[in-house]
Parts: sequence; structure tokens; C-alpha cells
Amino acid sequence: MVRPIDILRQYFGYTSFRAGQEEVIQALLDGRDCLAVMPTGAGKSLCFQVPALLKDGVTVVISPLLSLMKDQVDALRAQQIAAAFINSQCTLEEVQESFRQLRQGRIKLLYVSPERLQNEFFTAFMAAIPVAAVIIDEAHCVSQWGHDFRPGYKEIGPWIDSLPVRPVTGAFTATATERVKEDMLNLLGLRRAKVFVGGFDRPNLYFRVVKTTRKTDFLISYLAAHNDESGIVYGATRKEVDKVYTALVKLGFKVGRYHAGLPDEERRRGQDDFTYDRIQVMVATNAFGMGIDKSNVRFVIHWQMPKNMESYYQEAGRAGRDGAPGECILLFSRSDIMVQRFLIEASVRDESLQANELKLMNRMVEYCEDSHCLRRNILSYFGERPQWERCEKCGNCDAETVEEDITQEMRLICMCIDEVKGRFGQTVVSSILRGERTPKIRQYGLSGKAAFGMLSDCDKGAVTVLMREALRAGYIQTAPGRYPTLSLTAAGRDLLDGGTKEKITHHKIIEEETPVVPRRRQAAQKSYDEEKLRPLFKRLQELRRITAQKEHIPPFVIFSDATLWEMAECMPADLAAMSDVKGVGRFKLYKYGPSFLRIIEEYKQEGR
Repeated sequence: MVRPIDILRQYFGYTSFRAGQEEVIQALLDGRDCLAVMPTGAGKSLCFQVPALLKDGVTVVISPLLSLMKDQVDALRAQQIAAAFINSQCTLEEVQESFRQLRQGRIKLLYVSPERLQNEFFTAFMAAIPVAAVIIDEAHCVSQWGHDFRPGYKEIGPWIDSLPVRPVTGAFTATATERVKEDMLNLLGLRRAKVFVGGFDRPNLYFRVVKTTRKTDFLISYLAAHNDESGIVYGATRKEVDKVYTALVKLGFKVGRYHAGLPDEERRRGQDDFTYDRIQVMVATNAFGMGIDKSNVRFVIHWQMPKNMESYYQEAGRAGRDGAPGECILLFSRSDIMVQRFLIEASVRDESLQANELKLMNRMVEYCEDSHCLRRNILSYFGERPQWERCEKCGNCDAETVEEDITQEMRLICMCIDEVKGRFGQTVVSSILRGERTPKIRQYGLSGKAAFGMLSDCDKGAVTVLMREALRAGYIQTAPGRYPTLSLTAAGRDLLDGGTKEKITHHKIIEEETPVVPRRRQAAQKSYDEEKLRPLFKRLQELRRITAQKEHIPPFVIFSDATLWEMAECMPADLAAMSDVKGVGRFKLYKYGPSFLRIIEEYKQEGR
């Protein structure tokens, strides 16, 4: 009897599953609907590809982007797995060939867009084909409370129910709030579904926030120091993407761009150039988000703050999907907040949805202005409670800090909130403390308060950080609602009344004048010496590029960067030894193994 682990070894070249994968696979094999929330890079695709190879019939995978379908099908075919996609970019002959192979039972995985389900011929055809399972990728798109709402996703549940025999159904997404989870379960029609929520930590990623108005200087220096690596730069608007792209092209960087305002042909060509490593960097809006299946992205830089944490973590998670180290940098200035507020208010008309979007945006601002561990911040947002306070593997934990006494500032914040009787939120309290004579301050006569102007020497961002420290320390609290007001806690009252004698301190990050590191600080501890192995790695990388060019497939489909590093480290002498390298399945071993062994042998003979 063939087991899931046998499929994993034979086709994908791994000897063990990642955390959480085996449980999801077994649920689908047992005929149980399931909802799996697993971060980008956690190996969601394997969770449905392995069962598809073990079950009779075809597994239909509903995917939101055409380019993503092609990349995944190319990768499966490269491993000798029968897969196909049907979408609007296929020719009539290609569609007919797919239908012919489906009829003959020769396709195990069929990728389609949600809109394809509304095609009457397709639906009638699939009703006559044994469907083993239906998989919904990026399932959060079904919810208006998610960050990529797509109306076509609401038709998926009824389509599944219309099949003569209802197949087992699996829904997969990288991020989801409780509200979005409920929508996925209900709107997709999942029945008695098992819900799996994987750990959100990505140990191989290094997170960093750089507070700077010199974003161009930073980006140019960073790309120059990482000119042999592949990365993505995300901008919030088409205008910013065009500006950054033009500046980098003038400086001679190998760069492409991607946003919804470009002609289809330019977007397709740019994505192909990036996928096939013909360019180093893609500058893009979030329209480039879900369509990335490229595993060797080494860095993701956000030129501006994204609109919420879900979007940020999914986009940043495009780095290091092969398990090798990656870096996620967010370039932040307070003008980013105004940009995102404008975009939300311009695009979301529903009042309750807009309030929700602004609340999520404010949480993103908290991340950008946090001086504590960034990894802990992210994990806490997604409901995890790490046992540690500091990961020691992010920009904040690595940063040079100075301990500040903020006892007086905490008392002033508590005094101000007490003075206004808890009637106002952070914006008004900040204005009082900074001595700003805004219309609301004048309207309510707040300039006469004792706290007015007491923190006038602090800029707006500094006062915001102090108030967040007060919230974090439990001296003040926010009331729920669209316009949350601030009030004192018992601890805050005690502080104000002089009951607390201990000094309150805050570790302030010392901002670098030129915040650029020449080489990446790694989140993951490597067992090998990267600099020593780099010459052999580069040779293997070049062979991969040439091979991919001949076969018209993306280089990472042949072997990931992580697999090439392992080859360079252990330098296998024969096929038996190479079969032990992670990511070298049986088919790839015999197809590509000999040529990679030759490069390794030549390198050894040179006495390097």
C-alpha cells in the first residue's frame, strides 16, 4: 500500500513532512472537509497534491490567478505529475486536449479559476468525470472582511453541491481572522470541517522596520549589496511603483514592474522575466501578491506601509519559500499612514467595512512603530502567545538601544486622560499633550487643561509610541467601538496618585543615520559556511539557469536555492548520495542528477 510519505519521497524528494502537513493530508484522505490556515511558505500545496496522487479521480484546484496556475502546473509536470490548467489564456486546442485527457482519466490535478465554474459546458463536463476532491486556494477571497475579496468565490459552494457526488473539499489560506474563518466555513459550504491552524512563525525570515525619509538611498544601497539575489519591492500605489521602477532602471538595475494599470502583455512579460531570473527585482503593487510561486525570492522590501497585517505577512512571506534565509524590510515614514487612509476611504464606501479597514490599518501602524520584538508582534497578531519576549533574530532585537526613563511621560498621559474624564481617544489626547490648537481642541475648550502642551517637545510619532507603551504596560485601556476612547486602569490610577514608586523605563531604538546593512543579518542559523560554498553554489545556479532555459521552465522548478546550497555543502559523489539531498525526488534525480554531479566533480578536481 502506497503511503503519503512514499509519495513525498518519490515525487518531492523530502523524507519527512513539515509540521501540520500530515494531519491535513490524512483528513482529506479520510474524506473529511477541512480548512487549513497555514502561512505562506509552510507547504500548503503539498497538503492537497499528495492526497491527489493517492486518490482515484481528478482533484480540482480553484486558484485566483492565472499566472499562479501556470507556475504550479509547470512545477508538477517537472516532477512527472499529470497536471493541467484551463483558463482564458488557453487556446481552444489546449482546452480540448485537457478535456480529452480528463475523459481518459489521465489528469490528477486540474487548476481552474472560480469564474470557470460559471461556464455551463465546463460544469456539465465535470459532472460526468469522477472528482476526487475540490481544493480552494486563497480561500479568504470569499469573505468581504478578508483582504482580497473576489465575488466569484461565492459561487464555489453551490457548484460543489451541484456535482452528482459531492467530493471532499479543502480550503486553504495563509492568513485569516476569526471573522474570515467563519465566512470560509459557511460561504464555501464546508461540512463538519476539521480546522487546522498552523504555527505562523517563519524562522528563516528576518523582519526589520526602517524608519526613514531617505527611502531611495536605502533601496539603492541595499540592492547594490544584494545584486546576486532575487527580490520584490512593494509600493502602495501605481504612481509610486512607476517612480521607483524608473529610478532603478536609470541606475542600471535589472528590474521589472507590475501593477493593474499596465497592459496585459507588459505584466505577463515582466512576471515571466522575474520567474525565469532574467531580472533581479520586481517593483509591484499588491496586484503581484498571490501570483508568486517563485521559491528563491531572497528579500521583500515594502516601499510603503501596507494596509494591514494580513497583507503584510502574506506579501513578506514571498521571501524564503524554499526554507533558505530571507529578509523582510518595511520602509516606514508617517506619510505612509495618510496614503493608506486615503486609499481605504476612496475604495471602501460601506461605513462598517471602512471602520474595520481603518482599525486594521492602525494595527499595522503599531507594528511599524513598535520598539519591541517584531516577530513576537506578528505572532501575537495571529493569536499565538510565544513563551519568549525577544526572538533575538529581528531588526528590533538586533538594534542598538538606550534605556530611557519615561515615568514622567506615563504620569502625564494618565493625567490628561483623567482630566478629560475618558471622553476622547488617542488623537485628541495626543493633541492636548502636544499643545496643538486643532478645531476639536477649540470646540471643547481643551487648551485650558493642565496637561495641555506638557509634551510639546515630542513629535506626534513619539507621543503615539508613548501612549502605546502606556497601553502595553496596562496603565490605560481603550473602549471598544468605532471611535475608541481612552480611560485609566487601576494601575494607571495608582501611578497618577503616586502609589507606584518604581521607575518606568523604555528601550528606545537608536536609529542609524544611514540605515543600510552591507550583508543580510540572518534569522536562520546555518550549519554551513555560505561564503566558502558560494563559488560552487554559483556554478550549480548557472547550470540550473541554462537547463531551465532549454526546457522553458522556471529555474526554481528544477531545484530550489536551498537544495543547491545542500548540494554545495555535502558535494555528493554519486546518484545514491544525491538522492539524500532534500528536494531531489526520484524523477529529478535521474533527469538532472548526472549533470549536477559533473559540476561538483569538476569543482573537486580543481582542488577548491
